Amino acid sequence: MPNYCPNCGTLLKDRDGAVCPQCGTRFQHTTKEKNLSIAVICAASCPGLGQVYNGEIGKGVLVLVGTAVGMLLLIPGLLVYIYGIYDGYRTAQKMNAGEVPFREASIPFMLLFIGILILGTIVLVLLAVSAAFMCLQGMTAGF
Repeated sequence: MPNYCPNCGTLLKDRDGAVCPQCGTRFQHTTKEKNLSIAVICAASCPGLGQVYNGEIGKGVLVLVGTAVGMLLLIPGLLVYIYGIYDGYRTAQKMNAGEVPFREASIPFMLLFIGILILGTIVLVLLAVSAAFMCLQGMTAGF
């Protein structure tokens, strides 16, 4: 199975070599692996968080936005959400197998991602409550 340089992503023929032939990065054979359970739990608890755990922040944002926009029609949102769970698991599995470059999980980005999701949810709830309040005021003003 192929392995990649953790610095530049160059395909390595022999991971046990001491230096990357492309960028010159020295590395030791490590057994860093993604925890598949954590990838699935992250992806299931917050759309896109599984991708952020795998170091794919842009893809995580796309999954989050795709789920949110798709929820307007329900089924597309659920499909994007389910795809996000599958992709988080499968990408972690590929990283463990050396099929794609391993990327570290960024805890600050994960926390920021969750914070933005919470803030967005609060804003949407406040908008819905204020819209409902205005509708009620408009209905009572007519009497």
